Amino acid sequence: MKLTGIFEVFSRRKRPVEQISFDVPESTRNRIFLWCADVFSNRRSWSGGNDITGEFWDEIHRTLQMRHGKTQLSNARNAMSSRTTDAITFLSACSSTEFLDFLEYIFRVDCYFHVGLPDDQVVSELNDILRVDDLPFYVTNFVRETVREVANIHPFAGREMDVIKIRAYPTVISRESEVIHTNITEPVLQLLQNPAFNNANSEYLEALDDFRKGDFSDSLTKCCSSFESVLKVVCHKKGWNYQQSDTANTLIKVIIENSNLENYFEPVLTIVATLRNRLSKAHGAGTQSRHVPRHIAVYALNSTAVSILMIVSEVGMQ
Repeated sequence: MKLTGIFEVFSRRKRPVEQISFDVPESTRNRIFLWCADVFSNRRSWSGGNDITGEFWDEIHRTLQMRHGKTQLSNARNAMSSRTTDAITFLSACSSTEFLDFLEYIFRVDCYFHVGLPDDQVVSELNDILRVDDLPFYVTNFVRETVREVANIHPFAGREMDVIKIRAYPTVISRESEVIHTNITEPVLQLLQNPAFNNANSEYLEALDDFRKGDFSDSLTKCCSSFESVLKVVCHKKGWNYQQSDTANTLIKVIIENSNLENYFEPVLTIVATLRNRLSKAHGAGTQSRHVPRHIAVYALNSTAVSILMIVSEVGMQ
């Protein structure tokens, strides 16, 4: 794991202004330990991969040592009998925010890429465990993109080939409401995994992250950026006339003119851009200070997601 990845985790991010009260109970922690043993043993892998449970806990232990600046993580008498014992003993008693760091580390250890289960299945199973105790959090999927590069490793050196790169690792985000999350947030995150929407996906994930940090103004700005990116992809894929410099308002007009959407949808679809222009840091505030309340940021996130889902469905790109 890269050193930067050790510190770019949940507990190190700026805490929200209006913090969510939560606790990761012992039952959830134990379920996740058991689940990790199952996943990294590769006993469910169709390809018959090796058991890498020991390697997993060794990496987690080294990561936690660096993260917390400790050679021994737990003060328990038998903790150093093994790295696995020390790590699990520490994680059993650490703060809830530190335990959420561990959830992100699961996907960043080097040995994760020897797990034989599909990434989406692993993430989905972890989210199912979090739901059992109704924790207000959700783990996002990997964001990957395929790029064309000239290889520099034997025996492919000098050849141009497709390379899959990770743009974002699974991240813990807040789950505001089960109904909204299931019907809006999760579907839009799945939709934006389409490689065509890579930029929009990154921007929407950043909007969610800013929201969790309590930076509601930046969250609003990135919501609009994500929406504009989707609109440009739609216009490009459909061959509709537009400019890269066009704003959301102009792009929405292009889509309404070329689709079956009625004109009365225009003010509805432009609301996120309007909020960005009036409230966010995207434009200078002049003599007036601007404050984006939490409930407006929630509205912007959900409105962005709903608008993206509707437009992509309307033009047949879902």
